[in-house]
Amino acid sequence: VREAVEPSLLRIAERLEEENQELSEHVKEEFGLVRAPPVGDGKTNIHFDEYESPEHEAMEKLARDGGFEKIVSSYVGRECSLYEAGASITTGGGEGMEWHRDGIEGECTVLLSLSDVSEDQGQLGVIPGSHLDAKLDKLEDAELTYETTEEDDKKALWYAYRAGCPIVIDARTQHSVRKNVSEDTRCILWYIYN
Repeated sequence: VREAVEPSLLRIAERLEEENQELSEHVKEEFGLVRAPPVGDGKTNIHFDEYESPEHEAMEKLARDGGFEKIVSSYVGRECSLYEAGASITTGGGEGMEWHRDGIEGECTVLLSLSDVSEDQGQLGVIPGSHLDAKLDKLEDAELTYETTEEDDKKALWYAYRAGCPIVIDARTQHSVRKNVSEDTRCILWYIYN
């Protein structure tokens, strides 16, 4: 999977840097992307074509072989399936991401890096138990972002991704990503199950 996905993500990152973080329709077509929205300065979410992209096929295979669906279904207490898959590319110097939630009750997010991510490339932060007070039954932007208190920040756990080690969180869990202060690109695969 790494050989099928990571080189493409790194080439896309190069193009993002060349094109001032905005991919033209021609470049999206070249890489088999259906969407590539910027989600901050130096940070872009990549959505490969699920029908024609070998990268998307490889990502789905990784999820199947990794048993992600079984893990999420066991946690949720019912059968779940893959809703959406993509990748987050943060070029060197790119922004982090504010505290936020990915979804509602019954949804989970699986995050995975194909290479080790150093602390300088931006760690993932989660606030343990933050999903327990979430009362979301639909996605509302105002409810997805989250203002943390000093107490929340003290509770946060920070993790530097390790290659091939998936992180599974309840989609209501408050999480954040620190700024990539290195010169290296950070690529994270993400999967949403419901």
